[in-house]
Amino acid sequence: MTINIEVAKKLPRSPGVYLMKDIENKVIYVGKASSLRDRVSNYFREPDSPKTRLLVRNIEGLEYIVTGTEVEALVLESNLIKEHMPRYNVKLRDDKAYPFIKITNEEYPRICIARRRERDGSQYFGPYPDSGAVRELIKMASGFGIRRCRKKLPCPPCLNYHIKQCAAPCIGKVTKEEYLGIIRNVADLLKGKHNELIRSLTEDMERLSGSQEYEKAAHIRDEINALQELSVKQRVNMPGKKEQDVLAYAVSGNIASLQLFHVSEGKLRGRDTFTLGTAGSDEEEMLSSFIKQYYLDVMPPQELIIPEELADVSISLWLADKGSKLKTPKNAVEKGLMKLAQENARMLLGMQLLKEGKNEALDALQKALFLPAAPSIIEAFDISNISGTDATGSLVAFLNGKPDKKNYRRFRIKTVEGTDDFAMMGEVVKRAYSRRKEEGKRMPDLVLIDGGKGQLGSALAAMRELGLNIKTAALAKEFEYIFLPGREAPVILPKDSPALKLLQRIRDEAHRFAVGYHRKLRGKRISESELDGIAGIGEKRKRALLKYFGSVGKVRAADVEEIAKAPGVRRKDAEEVWKYFRK
Repeated sequence: MTINIEVAKKLPRSPGVYLMKDIENKVIYVGKASSLRDRVSNYFREPDSPKTRLLVRNIEGLEYIVTGTEVEALVLESNLIKEHMPRYNVKLRDDKAYPFIKITNEEYPRICIARRRERDGSQYFGPYPDSGAVRELIKMASGFGIRRCRKKLPCPPCLNYHIKQCAAPCIGKVTKEEYLGIIRNVADLLKGKHNELIRSLTEDMERLSGSQEYEKAAHIRDEINALQELSVKQRVNMPGKKEQDVLAYAVSGNIASLQLFHVSEGKLRGRDTFTLGTAGSDEEEMLSSFIKQYYLDVMPPQELIIPEELADVSISLWLADKGSKLKTPKNAVEKGLMKLAQENARMLLGMQLLKEGKNEALDALQKALFLPAAPSIIEAFDISNISGTDATGSLVAFLNGKPDKKNYRRFRIKTVEGTDDFAMMGEVVKRAYSRRKEEGKRMPDLVLIDGGKGQLGSALAAMRELGLNIKTAALAKEFEYIFLPGREAPVILPKDSPALKLLQRIRDEAHRFAVGYHRKLRGKRISESELDGIAGIGEKRKRALLKYFGSVGKVRAADVEEIAKAPGVRRKDAEEVWKYFRK
């Protein structure tokens, strides 16, 4: 069956969900609409994005389900996306990898770790990226008396009862009402409601003390102390008592990183990180899809703070039914939290791209320099030549945008005299690649020359002499212009361009490495010449002085008595050294 606009026009104008299928009858996209006819028809009217055009080309079948309201459609859409995992829907990839804390739905609930949420009536808290935090929280919760064992009650008590880590409902040591009170306290702990829980426990402790049940009161006192210590660890404090989630994201291509900050009782109590496969969706659709998938099974907080308002009002209505308000940052504290979350999202996205072998700067560099592919290996050359002496050259290597220091090389100029930077650049490039060519080793994807057209020309001439054709560019310091072979005009990139920043970082590293070697050679030459000019100080005593003092400067500053302390240096030698430096 061919799906086109004529088929779409026969759909009802009711709210509902539509399922698009491919030639193999597999669901490739699930969407919801306030009017099925209008929404589906839009796909066949000049699609405005590459994703939509690709989707339409693959549609071979269509199903729809009518719902009573758009909010009902939103819930059904989320369920169907989780069931079918369609290719063109945004996919939440990371949440199932993180553990949850689960309080089971039993007559006497127990606490345990779960790897996924299930619709079994249990309470779920998390997910927690840090498994160590999960163990710490469960250990603290056990101190309230909640059971951890899987045994069918009643049964003999286990070790946890004897070490005061369980209230032992298995042998009737606690009534059902008292045990459910323990469950409420543990739930408050996991929700981060520490202040409320401390107040409640303090009342219980005073009541027990008044009735002279001192052992129970002491146990509750220990719980209060542990809670207060936990509260001190919450170092990010904000005014207010609301429970809030702060969502921020960063996107690159089909990958997005999303940060979810959890704020409770005015304290930042944790964060979760997620990676989304955007399937080419725009940012609003990506954020809407995350909210629908994540909060379908998780109770949302009182307020959900997002960077910008969503055009889809059904999301706000759906959250309102769950007792949550969708909003953008309003005050300085909320704006600060959003900025912090966005910075974290950008950082984690960069790490994810590197992990997957991708790099935004390398992709931008490919386009800016007209390269056939993003350059994974970049090598840069620089010359350090001050006052025409001790000239050196450097080669630094970057792999996937990061320094590859094991492949750094340094060169002492051998064939060029004076201050001919162009000739020196040619010598260093030729020496660097002649041996590599003989050994058949891989050449870089891009060579970066520190300098302008003159240095670039010398480097290219050296490569031609070796029969090499490597993509090469030069970065000139004065205006940060990029010169390419065969192009008269330079490439000029914006100052905030990721490609330019990467080239600058590589160029600066090559300069640092070359200057460091030059200074080392120059310092060695100066040291040798100064000590060599002192009568009676041969090679053995010179080495002894340098080893003892560490440098010629320290020898120069020393008095006769100090110089004479160096091993093998006689007093008369010390006097000669002291006199030499005071001529």
